[in-house]
Amino acid sequence: MKRSARETTVALGVSLVTVLATAAVLLAASRTPDPYVAAGVFPPWWTRTAVIAAAGQAGSIRDLGAAPFIVVVRDPEGRVQARLRAAGALFSVGPAGSAACGPQET
Repeated sequence: MKRSARETTVALGVSLVTVLATAAVLLAASRTPDPYVAAGVFPPWWTRTAVIAAAGQAGSIRDLGAAPFIVVVRDPEGRVQARLRAAGALFSVGPAGSAACGPQET
């Protein structure tokens, strides 16, 4: 079944609004950034495998989010946010902001 240009535009618009709303919730819930632990928000069009591989380059994976493009990472050197950005994350939030991503390690 072929999609019209209008349907494709609407689908892309809805996807963009969903990503921006998720980002707003995560950023609003985030406290002062912890230099050791953060949730990296990777491009939503990446596969879960690509996200996990990229997050693994930023540090040790602490938790996976309910959304397939969010991963909580720990960097023992205290440079987690810079390392997430270098690995391809669009942005990162503190662990408190990742509560919307799924279960958290205690």
